[in-house]
Amino acid sequence: MQIKGLPFSLSIVAALFTAASLATAQTRTDIHRDAATRNVGDDPFMMTYARAFYCNLADNNNQIVINSRGWNNTTGTGANAQYRIPMTQIFDDVWFVGNHYVGQYLIKTADGLVQVDAANNANEVATFNYPAMQALGLSATYPLKGVLLTHGHGDHDGGANWLKTNVGTEIFLGSADAANKAYAPTAIDSTDLSMRQMSIGGKNFWILPTPGHTNGSTSSVVEVQDHGKTVRVLTNGGQSMSSTLIPAVANYLDSIERTYVMVKALNVAGVMTPHIYWDGEGEKMREIIATGRTNPSQHVYGHESVVRQMVVARECSAAWLSRLDATAMLPVWRYNTMEFVGGAPTPTKIAAKVKNGWGPLANQRVRFSVDETGASCTATTDANGVASCDVRPLRPHKDRITARFEGAETMDFVDLPAEATALVCSNGTCKAP
Repeated sequence: MQIKGLPFSLSIVAALFTAASLATAQTRTDIHRDAATRNVGDDPFMMTYARAFYCNLADNNNQIVINSRGWNNTTGTGANAQYRIPMTQIFDDVWFVGNHYVGQYLIKTADGLVQVDAANNANEVATFNYPAMQALGLSATYPLKGVLLTHGHGDHDGGANWLKTNVGTEIFLGSADAANKAYAPTAIDSTDLSMRQMSIGGKNFWILPTPGHTNGSTSSVVEVQDHGKTVRVLTNGGQSMSSTLIPAVANYLDSIERTYVMVKALNVAGVMTPHIYWDGEGEKMREIIATGRTNPSQHVYGHESVVRQMVVARECSAAWLSRLDATAMLPVWRYNTMEFVGGAPTPTKIAAKVKNGWGPLANQRVRFSVDETGASCTATTDANGVASCDVRPLRPHKDRITARFEGAETMDFVDLPAEATALVCSNGTCKAP
């Protein structure tokens, strides 16, 4: 299903890929742009969306963001009504309401509804969000328990006062964005940059202040249900960087790095960010509308994909900061993968390879451990990035081997951790871990 006006094509993807891949690496900006491309790996979807949009400033390609603003239809009428998306279920307990530029997420809980963000204006909320809430059971006994705002820009909090006045709900917003807001938000302390948990309407959120887009931007992770399974999903508090303000871009970079840590720590596997064009959620929304939800849902990207996206975002941020500040000498983050090789693991052979977008990772320590017994050994990767070890005895189809690279750091690179797990095989026949 295609929507007229969406500015993506294979030619654009190819142009972006070529431009980044052929960077001369003569500037720090070029080095980080190239790193963003290498960290994408073999994922054209991520190249089309996350890589293109996070790097839009460093690539001198801000026009793709400007174009997307034309999709912000708040009335459902007029020439751009095609960009309005009907209420769409993306998880068992989550529905999207909005358009192809920006939207909101309604979450059903045992106690009532929780909404992430509050639309562009009062009319939009009254026309679309409120009827959606009613369709999901809004009543005196099943209320809207709270609204979590990602930040204080008008396209995210424009309908908050209407909700506060007409529905009587509590509004949560980062304290650095909360001044002079008519809806008198409950402030989330933006000066405390640590990840912590908070309950909104009985729903547990992991909250992380992520200044950069605005001073009060707040990212979060929440558990949702996907075909009966619990999945943790990320909401990015603010996806675009300041165009010229070095302190704001530096804050944004730091926030992306801390978001990476949160995503890793919480094993996040999905995304539901307000600007759905940024990471390709809009494309997935169109697929749901055309053919229905898949299992897992289209919004479950997989943990490693979400992690990789954060690494790409980090390099795009470093690229832009390096252009604005010639004194910024930032190491490159490299996303690494680990895979068992040579038919391993078997009772007599355990070997695994560490590699990234630059090639094999040599002279690095890999620890192999048996999940069931705790037995372990450590080996160093060779020139081909392969480490091999001998842990015995091993039981075919019973013991699981985990190969883990803990990461490494030099002045030039931060090589990020990687691991893989597999069942011990027998006679070349393996079962899925």
